[in-house]
Amino acid sequence: MDKREMIDEIEKNRMSFLKVQSEKNIFLGEYKERIIAALTKDQIIEDDVYPEIIAAINETRAYILKMSRDLPLKKLKPYIAEAEKIKLKYQLVDGLAYSGNIGLIIAAKEALKETKENVVIRDMDQDFIDAGLGEKFSKNKGKKICDECYEQVVKKLPQYKDEFKKMTIFDKILGIKCAVCKK
Repeated sequence: MDKREMIDEIEKNRMSFLKVQSEKNIFLGEYKERIIAALTKDQIIEDDVYPEIIAAINETRAYILKMSRDLPLKKLKPYIAEAEKIKLKYQLVDGLAYSGNIGLIIAAKEALKETKENVVIRDMDQDFIDAGLGEKFSKNKGKKICDECYEQVVKKLPQYKDEFKKMTIFDKILGIKCAVCKK
């Protein structure tokens, strides 16, 4: 190996090291190849509990749950409770070195055999947006909606139909309006 090839190899290794270190700073101090699942800070603040994260916490290869300390504890409690139930280690972290918008990760002890390109769970709102229903549906899960709106959910996203309550005739008599269309 001549001098130029050796310098190129050293530079390549240095760049690889810097990339790995920057990944650690994005994923709350963990290597990306160990991440089972992650959520952004916005997802934690804006949405309900993600069942995918609960499932990841309960995976046998899950080793630690890390959460950003600058998030509201109220939003993190369901994940902490699930971790405590199965005695999974969890940690609130903060640090100036952490960059990006990752708010929660579940990591394995060792590198995963199958690495995902994107470890961040898909946003709950995205299903409703992709189906043409919009965020007004996703933001009103658990609330009462009219028959027309309920039928749209059943038709376009049947897996979410149990997330809504159908308005009754008594609701209409009492003047309760549909949470989505306000009729």
